[in-house]
Amino acid sequence: MNLILLITSRYIRGSRVVGLLSMKSRLSFTVMAVGVSLLIVVLSIFNGFQKQVKESLWQGGPHITIENSYDTGAIFRFQEIIKRLKEDPTLKDKIVSIEGNITSHGLLQNSNNFIPIMIRAVPIPSEEDLIDNKLPNFPRLTHYNRDYITQINSARHVVIGKEMAALYHFNLGRKITLAVPGGRFSVGRGVEVNVKDFQVVGYFKTGYYNYDSRFIFMSLPLAQEFFRLNGAVNQIAIKVNALDDLKEVKVLILNSLNDASFDEKIREANSFSVRTIAEEQENFLAALKLEKTIISIIVFLFIVLAALGMVATVYSLVRAKRKSIGTLKALGLPSRDILLIFTLNAMIVGILASIAGGVMGIFFASNLEVIVAGLGEAINLIGSAIYRGDWRNVELVPKDIYYFDHIPVDIDISFIFMVTTAATILSGIAGYFPARWAALLNPVDTIRND
Repeated sequence: MNLILLITSRYIRGSRVVGLLSMKSRLSFTVMAVGVSLLIVVLSIFNGFQKQVKESLWQGGPHITIENSYDTGAIFRFQEIIKRLKEDPTLKDKIVSIEGNITSHGLLQNSNNFIPIMIRAVPIPSEEDLIDNKLPNFPRLTHYNRDYITQINSARHVVIGKEMAALYHFNLGRKITLAVPGGRFSVGRGVEVNVKDFQVVGYFKTGYYNYDSRFIFMSLPLAQEFFRLNGAVNQIAIKVNALDDLKEVKVLILNSLNDASFDEKIREANSFSVRTIAEEQENFLAALKLEKTIISIIVFLFIVLAALGMVATVYSLVRAKRKSIGTLKALGLPSRDILLIFTLNAMIVGILASIAGGVMGIFFASNLEVIVAGLGEAINLIGSAIYRGDWRNVELVPKDIYYFDHIPVDIDISFIFMVTTAATILSGIAGYFPARWAALLNPVDTIRND
């Protein structure tokens, strides 16, 4: 075995007296290392992007909603439903919070136009909890007027998304007009509409643009009066401990609501439907997953290309060492050892390239924001020097488009281990076929012809 390792290391180094890799091995090493590091950086960004988008979705609204698909959709005696779910032993350790709320479409007046928006009303038991961002179904406040927000349960005060404020220039204290359906439909009169003025007393931010530009929050008692629901709600909102339990919790809720022991009058007055946030955003999440898969395949093909380069490298090495292979076989070295020497040659180069690529990938992914910012400054510096007054500064990652305060990166060590292992295995497979050809060489022919 020592002889095999000695010969393998000699072939890897080539004719270099000092150094680790021969010129041919260095080429394969470089391509493989770049492929591994590129795959780690790209997928770390995609993992970070998906993680931040999902967190924005989870923070923005309830994880599970219960609605009544019967009649007007109002849920009366909702407190009894909430009490039953809270006391259900199968749900006790899976639910963080459960409360009634109102979520409905509405119209926002801006100049002479009415803009479709969403209105969500939740219970606010304590204004201090609202200010300290401790309410589970209320998004994080970023700016607010403290004097007015403490009256959110008693006055016509609302909190809007930060993007909505920027989009329509709604400053704190601004009066806005909202219109919502306020009664049953009649043939002669159509749908009754309630129109009232409200005052903007705060901004919230979830990080999800569609949410922050469309939603308006208010207190539940104010919304019950506005929508004329008379103490009822149209949704029961639930937050869960683990988002992986969404499907299981949904089934448990349906079982609890449809159980024969539950109040028969409540079951007859409501036709409950339960849906999860994953179902609401199914197409969006599927698109993210598909995008990540396609990018992974494209970048992984780069590693496969490097493995094909490894085949060419080992094949070239075998051709260059035909005479020495014949000599070794003539001296009694078995064919299986020749096979092992050249397979090890490719695997060692693959291991070194995987380690180097993994380290580079982690370094670049960890410092990506600094690198991108530095690259942007360098481009702007060179551009302003060349074009002077005609140059406009470029932003490589525009925050107004991608809506991130920073470049999201999520480095998954288990994934890095999987990538480096796959690169090593591919290197071994790539080296096996030319190594097998070397093992089958006839020692007499190689010595005589070379």
